[in-house]
Amino acid sequence: MRPGSVHRLPDRLVDQIAAGEVVERPASVVKELVENAVDAGAGRIRVEVREGGTALMAVTDDGRGMEPADARLALERHATSKLHDFADLQGIRSFGFRGEALPAIASVSRLRLRTRTPEAAEGIELRVVRGRLEEERAAAGPPGTRVEVADLFEGVPARRKFLKTATTEWSHISDWLGRAALALPGIHFDVIRDDRPALSWPATADPLDRAAVVLSDEVARALVRVERDHGDLALRALVSGPEHHRATGAGIHLFVNGRPVRDRLIRHALLQIYRDVLPRGRFPSALLFLELAPDQVDVNVHPAKWEVRFADPQAVHQLVRRTVRDAIEGRSYLAGRPAAGPGERVAESPGPAFTPLDSGPRIPGDPATSTGERTGAGDWLFSARPGADGASDDRHAEAGIEPSDDRSRPIRFADLRLLGQLLGTYLLAEDKEGLLLIDQHAAHERVLYERLRAAWLTGGVERQGLLTPAVVELEASALEALLADEERLVRLGFEVEAFGDTSVAVRAVPALLAERDPIGLLRGLAEELQQAAAMGAELETGTRVLDAADRLFATLACHSARRAGDVLPEGEQRALLDALDAIPWAPTCPHGRPVATPMGLPEIERRFARR
Repeated sequence: MRPGSVHRLPDRLVDQIAAGEVVERPASVVKELVENAVDAGAGRIRVEVREGGTALMAVTDDGRGMEPADARLALERHATSKLHDFADLQGIRSFGFRGEALPAIASVSRLRLRTRTPEAAEGIELRVVRGRLEEERAAAGPPGTRVEVADLFEGVPARRKFLKTATTEWSHISDWLGRAALALPGIHFDVIRDDRPALSWPATADPLDRAAVVLSDEVARALVRVERDHGDLALRALVSGPEHHRATGAGIHLFVNGRPVRDRLIRHALLQIYRDVLPRGRFPSALLFLELAPDQVDVNVHPAKWEVRFADPQAVHQLVRRTVRDAIEGRSYLAGRPAAGPGERVAESPGPAFTPLDSGPRIPGDPATSTGERTGAGDWLFSARPGADGASDDRHAEAGIEPSDDRSRPIRFADLRLLGQLLGTYLLAEDKEGLLLIDQHAAHERVLYERLRAAWLTGGVERQGLLTPAVVELEASALEALLADEERLVRLGFEVEAFGDTSVAVRAVPALLAERDPIGLLRGLAEELQQAAAMGAELETGTRVLDAADRLFATLACHSARRAGDVLPEGEQRALLDALDAIPWAPTCPHGRPVATPMGLPEIERRFARR
């Protein structure tokens, strides 16, 4: 063959190239096999995984099964039971195309296919090794199909070396299975990991019941059900109210015609509503099920069908926005008033008992813990009022310098006259310029954040053991991130250990947060470490700005701070004001919400027609 001449590739090489598009990792194989089972009408699906899927993946279903001739043909390229002409391609109603991925998978593994139709007395078993049919025989078994894939990429070392640890690959598999289970509540799923039962999701007619077993009862209780139909579009949604939020977007699950997707358009419409009612950097939990005519959506944009393209994206965007807004208004978060602005307080859920603030260490102002760079120059309370020297705290903050004495601070909370508490949420205080309202949750969150951060920077957070270890169940990827570095957890003030395949036992928590719910703390910690790992961020202490660590401390502080609606005794109200004087200066909580807002005397007098 002369160099550069055009030639036909061998079938086996074509299959391996196709495998590069279809089979990214073991989770891709599980996805293709489960989707085939769903399209075959399965009511029960059993998934078995060994060594993260690199040793074995097996999917067994009770669907229609295949005739021997169909089974043989399913292992050939460009064979499918789901498409017949071009019109079918324009309106795909199935998850995948039966047999589309099987030859690609078989070309990079050892594959065994056993199948039987309900009408047949016996079924057929086919064994394929790296794309070659090695054995065909009659086989007994129940109606349905079982596909086993062993030794993935065994003959393709260049691909196999890029696979991660068994734990990491398992986390990708369990994540996709969870999404599939949420999309298909009417199917019973059993998942076996390394020959031990790992997950079991019974069939249910209610998506909320499925959310409770796949995600957690806690998440399901926070979800609000809302529905909207608009022409050919229909949206069924389960969304959380503003009192429930997470550190990452991992709780957002999107489905289009029953298919799990990652769609920027839908996600943007969802977050656009929550942007005005959640603290900055926080995300809702949401399950959005969008249904529309198959010819109005293209599911072939992405090889793995993770992405879709809509014929009328504007209509989809508007439907999602209006539906989610209905859900929030239905809970009276927005009803009867304008949408919340970026600085407006949103409802908080009831929290645990309040730890007296004067029991913690007082933090000296030093450049390493200064957060003045976040100070808002437009907020008179936290911008310096003109002093004798005309200096401003904002200029100090921009230079990374904490004010050297209290005279340069714009306000001293200890000097205020405490008037009391409003609606169990705000502290009311009087100064010479009028009335000051202090958000007790934002203020307490800021105090806890600064104390945790200071302890971290000075050698580690002090721990306090729990009398009874708390067991916390986590998603596989969150569990992996949490247990990746035991020394790091100790420095953060936690002592945890693995407790089975999906849980950890918490034996100690930061002493500053000892009165708090350890389960909520651990979940927040796991989410932040999971996000840091995904972004490649490390919790290093060598730089002044510790983005990953700051996010972590902010999450822990938010979980632990006094909540709106908690009635504080007068001593604790005063302790909170004193604590604000003991931390580096900042106008907001770590998530960007104002700690305090003033109502000056001119405004009060205007309202009473005195000027």
